[in-house]
Amino acid sequence: MAKKASDIKLGVIDDNVQTAVSITQLLEFNGFKTFQAYNAKDAVAKAKKEKPDLLILDIKLGFGETGYDVAKELPKQKILFISGYDMDKNKIKSFSNVIGSLTKPVDINELLKLIRKKFNVPEPKEI
Repeated sequence: MAKKASDIKLGVIDDNVQTAVSITQLLEFNGFKTFQAYNAKDAVAKAKKEKPDLLILDIKLGFGETGYDVAKELPKQKILFISGYDMDKNKIKSFSNVIGSLTKPVDINELLKLIRKKFNVPEPKEI
């Protein structure tokens, strides 16, 4: 059964505040519910509180923290990794909770397509 975008909650986790805000705004414009965090500790705490359907998670979070650390802390949480650096595909595949990965700068159309497909959200009708 198809869902509406407003039924899906997404967490955007990136140490670059501008990146997190930009992605969040684009997702909200497309009807999704969102929240943000800017480091691993806050990401884990907010994910446990907010219970998102998916975390869009930067791999390098600064201060020696990584998205891999967050993925280990939240083994049942669905995760989509994003990164501006080369990603270790084998390491990403080692997480059963990871649904995929995208390279920064994130192509918002590709991100939306992936989310809609994963959660069976139809494309919006053109006016």
